[in-house]
Amino acid sequence: MLPEEGVNAVRAVVALLVRGHYEELETLTEGRRYTASDMAATIARSGRDLISPPEEAFRAVDAVAAPQEAADERAFHVEFPLWTAQEGRSDMAVGLVVSEVMDGVWTVALEGIRVP
Repeated sequence: MLPEEGVNAVRAVVALLVRGHYEELETLTEGRRYTASDMAATIARSGRDLISPPEEAFRAVDAVAAPQEAADERAFHVEFPLWTAQEGRSDMAVGLVVSEVMDGVWTVALEGIRVP
């Protein structure tokens, strides 16, 4: 189960995607795997308009434990569904790795945006 601080990291990523703040999201994730231009291109290709998911969606975050780089680190793979103006909950999803690197300090890596 993903702790509330990890859920807040997911919430922040989704909010930035919905607002189209891709550069800010790239900064947040240190551009490790997905750049702002990658994000913008993927969303544009989808032809859909992202909207904020209902709060209940964040209560059901599906997280799977991931291997840690350090012994005192916790990490989780998250595949979070996205909502669109056209569909509501869509078949699009954002893939993340959410990690607690120090007690109460969380980082997030954007692995990609799935658009079937």
